[in-house]
Amino acid sequence: MTKRHRFTPPGVAFTFAGGITLVAWGTLAWWSQSGGASLGWMLTTMTVAWTALAWALAHASGRDSPGILVFGIAFRLVALTAQPVMEDDHYRFLWDGYRFAATGNPYTAAPSEHFADAAIPPEFHRVLDRINHPDVPTIYGPLTEWMFRLCHAIAPAQLWPWKLGLLGAELTILALLWPGLSTRGRLLLAWCPLAIFETGFNAHPDALALALLVAAWWLGRRAWSGAAAVALGLAVAAKVFAVLLAPFILWRLRRRAWLVAAATVILLYAPFWLRGSLADFAGLRAMAAEWEFNSSIYAIVAWFASPTVARAAGGLAFGAIWLAFFARWRAPSPATERLPPGEWIYGAFLLLSAVANPWYCLWLWPFVAGRISATGLCALAAVSLAYVTGMNLGDASLGNFGHPWWLRPVEFGAIGIAAIFDWRKRKPVREPQ
Repeated sequence: MTKRHRFTPPGVAFTFAGGITLVAWGTLAWWSQSGGASLGWMLTTMTVAWTALAWALAHASGRDSPGILVFGIAFRLVALTAQPVMEDDHYRFLWDGYRFAATGNPYTAAPSEHFADAAIPPEFHRVLDRINHPDVPTIYGPLTEWMFRLCHAIAPAQLWPWKLGLLGAELTILALLWPGLSTRGRLLLAWCPLAIFETGFNAHPDALALALLVAAWWLGRRAWSGAAAVALGLAVAAKVFAVLLAPFILWRLRRRAWLVAAATVILLYAPFWLRGSLADFAGLRAMAAEWEFNSSIYAIVAWFASPTVARAAGGLAFGAIWLAFFARWRAPSPATERLPPGEWIYGAFLLLSAVANPWYCLWLWPFVAGRISATGLCALAAVSLAYVTGMNLGDASLGNFGHPWWLRPVEFGAIGIAAIFDWRKRKPVREPQ
């Protein structure tokens, strides 16, 4: 019986799709170590990985294969050996770890203030020269900064300790969500190309906060309110995005859990506040006020009105959407026993935000795995088109972070078409009279 199942179409599909994907990730990792991978190689790899995943999803049945998890881990081990591709955020991680170790507070000064500092070790001068937006203080939360400091203590100016930590965070997400997912959900959770690329290759820190957020939900379902509250506070202190789902998790816990979660956040922020810094809020404030990248609804409103009006309108619209979902969540129902509606909350946030970096869409990933939809899959796939910028194309006329005129209509148009497909699929069919 077992032997026959191994060669059923789903088993063949998983093996074939997983093997092709592993070759694609291995090739991209090799290029990243051999002078850097081009935009073309990255887009080709993502196309192959998403096509293989779509084929495996189409052939998935109710009974999955252990090969799903084996391939998912293999993809991440390959990514662990790679250098970041078309990303330089990791230099900020290395720099923050060094400044935290040297001064006890990585928030006190922007990197640009150290350009003429002769006391900086040579290996960190090379790091400093490659930091983007060096005039802006760091935007990473205190727990993430503590992780940067720990990695600095292990291997200064080296990225591999941080990538190992992120691998542990991803494996935590897989372990906690795996038992409750369908075969398709497990495929997406283990094989999601956006997660492999943005976490495994580019080492973005979102997986750390996501792992803690998922852990808070998992602990809360088991009525471990105190532990869930601490995990939730740690998630918010890792990346402020977690606060958007915090009330959805806390609502089902004991009332004191709200205090425990708040106290956890304050304890992590307090040492930096007491030293006279605003922690990550100074950098986040500059980002919120000045930056724009890969926006959709915000860009349309800003074009007709102004950036100030677009930010205000987006904030009000998101507040209304958030309140509507939270009001629905408060009512006891079987749906509230499942994952919170993270794909809707973070999806709305990114559509209305001035900045929608590809790795921000990782906040959709575990929730889309729990509730597979064409819209969620398309959003996770299409957002990598944001790397088609003037800098990566070598087109100075677009500016470093500008996009060709056609890119955002293609990116968000595809997501819109997928949303219409999902709506039509769920629309009740009227019986003929």
